[in-house]
Amino acid sequence: MEPQTTVTARVGALKSALAGGVVPAMATPLLPGTHTVNTAVVGPLVEFLLARGVKGLFVGGTTGEGTQLDDDQRRALHEAAVSAAAGRVPVLLHVGAQRTAAAVALARHAAGLGPAALVAMTPTFYGLSDDALARYFHAIADAVPDLPLFLYDIPQFAVNGIGPALLARLAGEMPSLAGLKSSRVDIQIVRQLIDALPRDHIVLAGNESAALASLSLGADGLISGLSTAIPEPFVALTRAAAAGQLDEAREWQRTINKLLGVLGGARIGGIKAILVQRGIPVGPPVPVLDATDAPLWPRAAEILGLAAG
Repeated sequence: MEPQTTVTARVGALKSALAGGVVPAMATPLLPGTHTVNTAVVGPLVEFLLARGVKGLFVGGTTGEGTQLDDDQRRALHEAAVSAAAGRVPVLLHVGAQRTAAAVALARHAAGLGPAALVAMTPTFYGLSDDALARYFHAIADAVPDLPLFLYDIPQFAVNGIGPALLARLAGEMPSLAGLKSSRVDIQIVRQLIDALPRDHIVLAGNESAALASLSLGADGLISGLSTAIPEPFVALTRAAAAGQLDEAREWQRTINKLLGVLGGARIGGIKAILVQRGIPVGPPVPVLDATDAPLWPRAAEILGLAAG
């Protein structure tokens, strides 16, 4: 089978596997006060998520503090996550980096682990043209041409975004393009991005407060940071939406919006605090980020009508 045929088949299988579901943006377990991955906790976190019905795992993204880790720690995290998942759900590994060479090296290492796909955020800080971004993404794709690649669009943090014109261009140029993970807040731009991709590609929406709207506009599924700690309402929302039970899905969206308010200003610190309070000792975020020991899980459990134990 030719490489392009192989990667096209992989994208199709991945689209079916992820459709109508949520992929948690996994928190990264860290040793307290360090940038060192606590690989012993990756397995328990994966089991916690799979037991609650998630459809995949996104490793080392924004919620996963991937950009704060040295490359050797990112590789260790990728290895631990793929091993723990053991082929039960698709694993998406984030390999985006400031330097193209670093992203390519991470992609080549990740490809050897057997993930379902790679994900690459744009370089940050310096504003880049569409041509520059295209060169960056092509370099990653060319290094691992038989592995599906998602582009990661989060301009509110990365400065650089992936607009509809660039997305449509890369869909025509890049055989291994799986699709897009977009965390944009503006739902109208999300709509334009969905419309820019051929329907055999995949759009995973990351704006939790507009999750149902994104699905209604044609997103295939969700990638959510909060769902790494509280997957239950996201699984329920995506299942209801996929079944056409829109009234139920709307109620779950309202619940999710209330839960987002529980996090306050320390989003990653709050997500990790909830996991610790649920019995998964992921530790605090990297030292530069705010941590919290506030009782967030009891508050969230009350919103969900669950026992906090």
